[in-house]
Amino acid sequence: MSDERRHGAKRSLGQNFLVSREIAGRIVEEAGIAAGGLVFEIGPGRGALTVHLAGTGARVVAFEIDRRLADELGARFRGLERMEIVHRDIREADLDGEAEARGYDAFTLLGNIPYNLTSTILLDLPRWRLCRTALLMVQREVGERIVAPPGERECGILSVYLQSYLETERVLRVRPGSFSPRPKVESVVLRFAPKGEGEGPGDREEFLRFLKGAFSQRRKKLGSIFREIFGMSDAGYLSRLEGLSGASMDDRPEELSLGQWKRLYEAHIRGSGS
Repeated sequence: MSDERRHGAKRSLGQNFLVSREIAGRIVEEAGIAAGGLVFEIGPGRGALTVHLAGTGARVVAFEIDRRLADELGARFRGLERMEIVHRDIREADLDGEAEARGYDAFTLLGNIPYNLTSTILLDLPRWRLCRTALLMVQREVGERIVAPPGERECGILSVYLQSYLETERVLRVRPGSFSPRPKVESVVLRFAPKGEGEGPGDREEFLRFLKGAFSQRRKKLGSIFREIFGMSDAGYLSRLEGLSGASMDDRPEELSLGQWKRLYEAHIRGSGS
């Protein structure tokens, strides 16, 4: 019998259930959840985090894609009005709308993200205007890239995009033995909190597309990337980009600071007429 079947996990959903009570307790403690507040949980699984959340006095809405697990948790917390188990794919949920529908103007987001959905879920974070704090567990290698300061070799699309809008920090390291079935890699818990308005470019989707293009050939220099990816080969145009952004066309994507990325994007948008 496979390890997944023995532990009741579904490989197709990337399920590795958190089973460590200590880790679950520390995550909830780090979140600083107040009684009466609203918490959304991503993929509660067997309820390790959910149990601790139930003791905070907050209203908890847990989104679980697995019907079997959603039914089990629903039965487990039946009778507790402030505990709500929703059978839904978190990627299809409008969290701001979900909060407003329940009469809240802010929420906290927690979850153990399946490794295969990490980028998809994290790239949504900057658009949830009512999210005040998010504590999310991801694969350690991915987490280290996310918190890598722009300007260092490890940084990439997630680093620049998320840090443009959110304060990011690593708060907890989680070893494989804290899960069932046991994954082959370590995990980390990251904390995200929104920066002030105007910190990052206003059009988040367009900025993300720009970053994806820029990092699609990250080993090349910016001059080559603008010529080959963005179709901008005019020497005068590239010179203006340098002057407005403070970045050199001889730089590679991972060498730019957050400020340079923002200025480079805004100069490119103005210059290209987008």
